[in-house]
Amino acid sequence: MKRFKITLKVTLVLGLLAITFTGCEEDPVSIYQDGVPGEPAPIVTAVVPDSNFSADHVTFSGIGVVEITGQNFSPTPVFNTVFFDGVSGEVLSSSTTSIRVKVPKVVGDSVAIRVTVQEAYDFGDYASGYKITTATQEIGGIEPQEQLYSIACDLSETVWVTALNDPTIKIIAIEPDSSFENRISSLTVSSTSLKYGGRDRLFMTGGAILYSMNKVTESVDPSVFITPNAQDATLDIDFVDSTQAFMALRKAPNLGYIMTIDLETVSMDTAAVYDTLTIQSIRIFEDELFVAGYYKIEGEIQPSAVWKNSIFGSTLGPRELVLDLADHPDYTNAQITTITFSEDGKLFIGLNSVNAILVYKDGILKPYYAPILSPPTLDLTWGNGDFLYQLKTNQIIKINTVETGASYGGRF
Repeated sequence: MKRFKITLKVTLVLGLLAITFTGCEEDPVSIYQDGVPGEPAPIVTAVVPDSNFSADHVTFSGIGVVEITGQNFSPTPVFNTVFFDGVSGEVLSSSTTSIRVKVPKVVGDSVAIRVTVQEAYDFGDYASGYKITTATQEIGGIEPQEQLYSIACDLSETVWVTALNDPTIKIIAIEPDSSFENRISSLTVSSTSLKYGGRDRLFMTGGAILYSMNKVTESVDPSVFITPNAQDATLDIDFVDSTQAFMALRKAPNLGYIMTIDLETVSMDTAAVYDTLTIQSIRIFEDELFVAGYYKIEGEIQPSAVWKNSIFGSTLGPRELVLDLADHPDYTNAQITTITFSEDGKLFIGLNSVNAILVYKDGILKPYYAPILSPPTLDLTWGNGDFLYQLKTNQIIKINTVETGASYGGRF
């Protein structure tokens, strides 16, 4: 009897297994059911750069936005997927006839674009290849162990960089063909700013002297040699024209001054006092001097800010607050390291953290090329065309801005 029960159990188990296997052999229900039509296939007729994110019909990898026009798209953005050489972009908005999409990090002269729409069985392919180009490139020649400090660009688009040396600072020249060469040894052991000052002269701050070096003779230019008090430190300089400049100076114990420099008489005088401000950068734009820096209160570093003073000959008017990062919570702990301007008046701001560069105009502050640029930014300088150079700790990034920098008084 016991053996009969065991046999019965085995028989039942085998029977259930047989039923299970028989069921598995049947075809699953297809998603393409007979008689159930899908949505109409998307049709792509045109792809163009979004004018708010581009100029000169250029689309940049990772940051560019394109508008796709056609038919049978979904008005619900998440129901559309756009692939660029197989990599999906970020759909920002859509209607039945258009899709705005941020392109992924894809580069090519003939990128294949394909659109899929939820519940449509077929793809929509763009008949032509689409060009997507990189907005940035790293300038080679810099060794990983290099410690870089400041950057300048002259009229021939030669990029000049100050770097750590022993015992003084060295100045590196990087030609437009990317050839790289150590050129000049400075007189100081620190560097806070390097500016091209015309007449083949490179002006360097960062010590107790302001002086220039001739890029042709690769030696100190004796025509400009200013020595403040021994306890003072030069911080930054910018040029009005071939005869006048303004210089940021730290006076002991820790006072921020703006000095006016007469380049003909090689003399200086006080133009403005910024009390205990730690001045990081100055820049002249349209008859105004902009000053960036931060204060300390009871030993605590306060959020960075930017002020401006109107220029009246060799004197400066009262300072006026332009931008206070205290009003922008995302950046209260970041320090402004450098400032510069585009030709149309946008203020470009280099940061030591959070974002590499911010752009400020008409009360709007926003990150610049955030997905493809990383902090820290030590210095910024415009070339003679559409390129902005970002200096990092041991890298130089050449940025295609598709716009030009503001006129610069030092390129005379």
